[in-house]
Parts: sequence; structure tokens; C-alpha cells
Amino acid sequence: METIESRYGPLTPVIHVERDPEGNLLSVTPQGRFTLQTPLGSLTPQHTTDDMRRPKVEPLQFHPDGSLRNIALEAPTLIDTPLGPMMAELLTFYPGGALRRVFPLNGKLSGYWSTKEEATLTKPVTIATPAGSITAMLVGLQFHPSGALRSITLWPEETVDIDTPLGRQTCRIGLAFHENGALRSFEPLKMIGVPTPFGPMQAFEPDPLGIHGDLNSLSFHTDGSVAGLHTPMNTVTVTGADGARRVFSPGRAPSLCDENVMDVTALAVAFAPDEISFGEDPVEAFPTAGNTFKVGSLLDNSLGPIRYACGS
Repeated sequence: METIESRYGPLTPVIHVERDPEGNLLSVTPQGRFTLQTPLGSLTPQHTTDDMRRPKVEPLQFHPDGSLRNIALEAPTLIDTPLGPMMAELLTFYPGGALRRVFPLNGKLSGYWSTKEEATLTKPVTIATPAGSITAMLVGLQFHPSGALRSITLWPEETVDIDTPLGRQTCRIGLAFHENGALRSFEPLKMIGVPTPFGPMQAFEPDPLGIHGDLNSLSFHTDGSVAGLHTPMNTVTVTGADGARRVFSPGRAPSLCDENVMDVTALAVAFAPDEISFGEDPVEAFPTAGNTFKVGSLLDNSLGPIRYACGS
């Protein structure tokens, strides 16, 4: 075991010391109790395990400039965040020391430890956001380097009512903000009508796998105009100056819950000042100049019923 000097005091006892090619400390794994003296106060890294919930000790990580990158805490600790005091088990930081993310819990979900069991260890918190005050159980918060709120990830099945450019709406999964406080994105609980540069569209993501508070399916520019959406209901026909036409529409994919069922996959549309793009992988973009865009609807329900994730 080694003793490592850091800007937060000596780190000992530790093992598994990792450095970059220039010799800068990148990570260590605590093997006993010690504290770091940080701008947030004395922090004790995780150094013990729990076979059910925290089966291994998380490494203590650093940026190449020597500033703390992330720390899993030995016990829930009251942290002074830009939104006020909050209990946390995991913190991450920007280079230079600004707080980036706060996670109230840091358990590892498995066949031995479920989301339901993890939920018993937390409780709803009330925070003030640019979209209004919300009360909910949180997976985590993210801040901009300036300290402005960047995103909120909600606990599974939690919902909150928020102020949006489309009026008061109910949000699930999460929401995100531009640094000036304008709403950057949120995940709608249900289908909602959205104005776009070429007409109203229905926005909703029926299968939000991989969506989290940082990246949501309905997004906005800083002026409140729609920047992007996912739609399971609308088609868009693009007609070029030469008369050539392309039609983009929602698709179908095998259900993850029933191999005999084909689920609707939403069409992703993004609106930039000079172009409109469709899809996510790959993305096809069309300049607004020289093209016309027309919205259609799947009124015949030709793709089958729109199912929520796993038939819920």
C-alpha cells in the first residue's frame, strides 16, 4: 500500500495507483479510512463494501491537473450544492474543482439488489428549478461549471409538473436546462402537440431506453422554439427543388418484451436554423433552402398500436 500526496492531503492507505504517461495521478483505490479536505468540507471516500448493495470499493479519480474528478463516499454525506444542502453518496467534479454531479445514492443494482430496495434508502426532496419548484425522488443532479443547474434525472416512475415553452406539462425521467436557465429538454409523460417550422406534430417516445435527464426526446432552443422531438405518429415528406421526394416515418422493431410483437419506433426530427434532420443513427439532413417539408399522420395506424415500454 502507498501514501500518495494530493492537493486534498495525503491519500493512505491506497492500492491500484493509476497515473497517465506524464505521471499525473488518475486514480487510487482506498483500502482504509482517510479524509480529503475539499472546498465542500471533509469528505471520506468509500473504503468498505457491502456484498448486497456496494460489492466493491469505487476508485477515487482525479483530473490530470490534480483536481478531484469523482468520489464515492463511505456514507451519505450532507453536501452544500448550488441548490442548497443535499445528501449524497457520489460526487463528480469538473477540472479545477467545480461540482458537476450529485447522486443521492450509489448502490449497484443486480439480481440481489433491486431498484425497489434501493428506493427505500432515499426520500423525495424539494428543489427550486428554472421550470418551477419540484418535489421528487432523484437519481441525480448535474450543474454547469458556473453552478447553474444543468439537468435532473428522476427516480424511475417519478413524475413532476414543470413550466415549459408549451405551457405546464408533466415530465418523467428527467429534464435539462441551458446555462441561462431556459429549458433545454424534458421527457413528456404522454403524447403532446408541438409546433414546428412546418406544422404541428405529436411528440412522445414510447420506448425511452437510454434516455436520462441529460438527454431527453423533446428539446428546445434558448428562445423556446422546438429544437428536436421524437414522434410515433407523424410522417414528414421532403420535396426538393427538382421534385424528388423522400418520406420519413416511424418504424417498427421487435419488442424487447415479446418476440412475437413488433413495436413502433419513434421518428427523431431535429430543427436547426438552416436545416432539418431525421433519424439518429444515421442522421439525414436537408437544407431548409430549396426544400419543402410536409407533415402527415399515420391515421390508418398501419404500424400497429403504439405500445409503451414493455406493454405498460
